[in-house]
Amino acid sequence: MIGGVAPAVGWGKIILVGEHAVVYGQPALAAALDRGVRVDAQPADRLTLCIPAWGIDVAAGGEHPVSIALGAVAGALGVGGAALTAEAAIPPAAGLGSSAAMAVAITRALGALHGLGLDDDAVAAAADAAERCFHRRPSGVDVALATRGGIGLYRRGAGLAPVDAPRFTCVVGLSGEPRSTATMIDRVAAAVGGDAGDPRLAALGDAALRAGAHLAAGEVAALGPILTSAHRTLATFGISTPALDAMVDDALAAGALGAKLTGAGGGGAVIAIAPGREANVLAAWQRRGLDGFVASLGAA
Repeated sequence: MIGGVAPAVGWGKIILVGEHAVVYGQPALAAALDRGVRVDAQPADRLTLCIPAWGIDVAAGGEHPVSIALGAVAGALGVGGAALTAEAAIPPAAGLGSSAAMAVAITRALGALHGLGLDDDAVAAAADAAERCFHRRPSGVDVALATRGGIGLYRRGAGLAPVDAPRFTCVVGLSGEPRSTATMIDRVAAAVGGDAGDPRLAALGDAALRAGAHLAAGEVAALGPILTSAHRTLATFGISTPALDAMVDDALAAGALGAKLTGAGGGGAVIAIAPGREANVLAAWQRRGLDGFVASLGAA
């Protein structure tokens, strides 16, 4: 604890099914990771943020994207100076909701430091101001999970509907490829020609609903083929890469029930459902020199 304010947390997330389709009004099934970003705050005249794990040390008012986002949160809350120090347990720009986790943790830290008494809705609203600095048209699912945790079906305009499901494990592999959410959103927009009725989007939305129903019934294994099919659909938008496709193939060969890219694509991460064979999947990715971890989903 720094300056009498307890650390504030924003959870990381994965989208199990429905990324990109959610931007067009379809549901997405997403889950909070058991890790994210934790921010400590202490009083200061200037508003600064240091995240050693990401090599970030900025002040509000600068031109760095994180500086701009930091200022956006402070502006939304109507607060001034603070010295913020963050511990990040997820990598940036990997499709794991890092910017939303950071924004939520910053919001909570500033709110606590300045005695604002923020509820989850207020936290999400301020964090969304930061997300718009990074992604222009964020769906809102990252902030919802970073704020509330759990597992849920998210629909733009309706918010997060919790799915009452047992916690389960997922293997997350990091491709190490740099990627841009905004660029991938634009690529999907070009692929569908602005048509929200594109059948691929509807198929992803339907898959999210089916996957959510399986989870609610405790049928985790049933997610496997749904995830793999969703990856193939996402690849038709041009947002997969040879490296991501290879990671999916490696996971399946190592015994995973299903695997797919998660998040915007173009790099970032792959997830796999592999009950009892998580170590085999990690080993397959590690033979390519790639990092990964086993996560418990549904943090709260």
